[in-house]
Amino acid sequence: MAKTTRSAKNHRTGIYVDVQNLQEIARELLSILISRWPDVMPKPSALNLYVRADHQQLWRVWATHQFSDLEVTVKGVQHYSLAATKNAADMAIAVDAIADLLHDRISHVAVVSDDSDFIALFAKLAEEVEDQAKDLDRAPFLWVLTDRRDTKSALLKEFFPWEYLHVVDRSLPPVDFDEDIADDESQDLVDEPADETVQAAPDAAMPLGTVNEQIALLLVREMPVGKSKSTDCQYLIREDFPEHTLSGADGPAFGQIFRREILPIFEDWGCREIGNQRPRQYEITHEAKRMLSRD
Repeated sequence: MAKTTRSAKNHRTGIYVDVQNLQEIARELLSILISRWPDVMPKPSALNLYVRADHQQLWRVWATHQFSDLEVTVKGVQHYSLAATKNAADMAIAVDAIADLLHDRISHVAVVSDDSDFIALFAKLAEEVEDQAKDLDRAPFLWVLTDRRDTKSALLKEFFPWEYLHVVDRSLPPVDFDEDIADDESQDLVDEPADETVQAAPDAAMPLGTVNEQIALLLVREMPVGKSKSTDCQYLIREDFPEHTLSGADGPAFGQIFRREILPIFEDWGCREIGNQRPRQYEITHEAKRMLSRD
């Protein structure tokens, strides 16, 4: 089948949402994601929801009202009562995303799920568009993850390229659409003075080089905005970097090593250590979270 290379002005993203995987946070997460859409992908034009078959009409009513500017499709999938059984949405999303891309209904795919099975979809999309995507600097794919802990497969962290992942920070409220447009228009009319603080921060391109940089990135991704205890940080480090010195360090040693090896990188991201606290506490800022979505 002959295909044509898409021009930049026709770039548009289709969003494919595994609602069963997101469970009770699905509506909150979608509202934040779409109103704070990451710049690395074209604006979305279609929203595809994969829900329990008996909830199909409920989701259609909500989604068409909430996202009136998008073409909304709601598909019912078989619901399994056992947690260990396969989620039927996985295959439906993969088939629909590839079909929509190859028939030029969309140019980019964004999958919203913590399920590791979409690694294969990414590989297939990259293969299918290789000859037609010479004008693109990256594969037309984004994997949107939640900020929930302990829901993501270790395969993601081990094999999947970080630049194709986007974590939705639910501590940030959705942006009002009209206000967002007004902000964009005002930026076109007024040359804002450069913010030296933001420009001095490192580029959020990933993966980062050293193990210490990867640890800092892990903490910024996984810890919530606000104060976090050193014990919470160490828990995450033990899971992902069990061989690192910080994993087995006691309280005082952890603080000393963290301050020497991780804190300087942490501070470059706009985070900081909070003084005179036992156990030690570190503050994750909104700016650090926003940097994760920048090019």
